[in-house]
Amino acid sequence: MTASLIPGLLVSGAAIAVLLAVADPARTLEVLLAARPTELVLSVVVFAVALTGRAATSRELVDGRVGLGGAFEALNIGYLVNNMLPLRLGEGVRAAVLGRKAGLGIVGGATAVAAERLLDLVLAATILVAGLLAVGVDTAWTPALAAVVFSLVGVSILVVVARSRHALVARLGRIFANRPRLARLIPRLSEALDGLAQPGRLARAALILAASWALAIVFFWLVLRAFIPAAPLSWATLGLGVMAFGIALPSSPGAIGVYEAAWVGALALCGADPADSLAFAVAAHALTLGITSLCGLVSLVREVPDGTGIIQRARSLLSERG
Repeated sequence: MTASLIPGLLVSGAAIAVLLAVADPARTLEVLLAARPTELVLSVVVFAVALTGRAATSRELVDGRVGLGGAFEALNIGYLVNNMLPLRLGEGVRAAVLGRKAGLGIVGGATAVAAERLLDLVLAATILVAGLLAVGVDTAWTPALAAVVFSLVGVSILVVVARSRHALVARLGRIFANRPRLARLIPRLSEALDGLAQPGRLARAALILAASWALAIVFFWLVLRAFIPAAPLSWATLGLGVMAFGIALPSSPGAIGVYEAAWVGALALCGADPADSLAFAVAAHALTLGITSLCGLVSLVREVPDGTGIIQRARSLLSERG
């Protein structure tokens, strides 16, 4: 685990060094202290609604087999782990928690999370292109277009597999008949794909997720206006698109430095002052990390009501197979 941190820490360190070189720290602190509180309070409310929308998306993708509260807890436990550990291990933990709560095992949870991530990629690329258009940046759209095509192909493949899930499960059952450990997981695959096999559920999941992304734009716009009152919505749109792809780079847990660098770079295309941009990015990052970590901690404690055995439960979630 320690060795896996090194590349990310180097990337985050380099990003922080660049930020300190382009934005005056004293001026950044001054801007932070002068933030307008009304916008920040409103942004927290919007972020909470957006987070709930994302949980509702995963609920749809597991065919409604878990309540909104359970999906919300699984989502935020995953965020908590991502905030603390490298390599986006929280995605695996979220899949395990979601699958257990839905009665689908880790196979079902992982299928839902994978489908959501493919939809995320489509929406992130769309938002990036929309942001570039809105601020009048003349640049190649090939990477964003490729991301959209790749994601749509991935979703289409999942849907095709889901529609033929019974035949696939029967075939896999014959292939792995002599491997009991794998054979035990195969029946879960059919259940895991139920949500994706229903066009109505998949469409609802995509619409809810799109609404969540729209609320994310509003969230960042509100935080941005706390530091740059005249900032238009288009700045938040472009920044969110850039940030969504930027934090895919290896980084420290929580994407410290990389998150801020993505925003400062995006806002530089809009003509924003680097110190103002950095102050905004630090505040937005602190809000998102703080809210998701708090919700994740509460959710993790609820997994173990007496408050004991949290480490053991976390280990069991990571190693769960059924």
